[in-house]
Amino acid sequence: MVFFVVTIAIAAIVVVATKGSFRRLGRIQLHALWLLLVALAIQVVLEFVDFPKSRIDDVGLAILLASYVLIFAFCYLNRRTSGMPIIAAGVALNVLVIALNGGMPTKDDVKERNGHEIRVPIERTVKHKPRTGDDVLPFLSDVITLPGFPNQQFSVGDIVIGVGVVDLCFEASRRPRRGRRYLPEADSATT
Repeated sequence: MVFFVVTIAIAAIVVVATKGSFRRLGRIQLHALWLLLVALAIQVVLEFVDFPKSRIDDVGLAILLASYVLIFAFCYLNRRTSGMPIIAAGVALNVLVIALNGGMPTKDDVKERNGHEIRVPIERTVKHKPRTGDDVLPFLSDVITLPGFPNQQFSVGDIVIGVGVVDLCFEASRRPRRGRRYLPEADSATT
């Protein structure tokens, strides 16, 4: 969560530093936004609802992967929007790791007791699972942390998604170029 807040902050700084327009950014046209919202709602529910442990590896994983199908559909419908192919690539990296491992392998949490750091295994959820030696593509899993936030892990896919979001905000805050779709007037100019 912290990573995506930082991503939004970086995107805002980029827009300001490059003299982009938040008004123009606010008028960005994204097709079928409901697909993304439904997918994210499914993932939030899966993360916070107590899913039966015996069904995590089959029903839970199937529901999670179905939510990613909705995200890919959203990315495909908006593929001409700058940044969206990068975002789709980041999502694909995350889905690859989740599908191959039955969940996103994640580093243990770090707790401090009596001045010592203690590693506490994360709890298994539909999306996240404790990291093991048998994980496939472990370097793509949730093993990166921001300094000062030891319990906020993110993946290479998350970084790629972040780059895509910053690119989308940067490009959408400017006058549209030919072939890119951001604003209603861009649609009428290309048809």
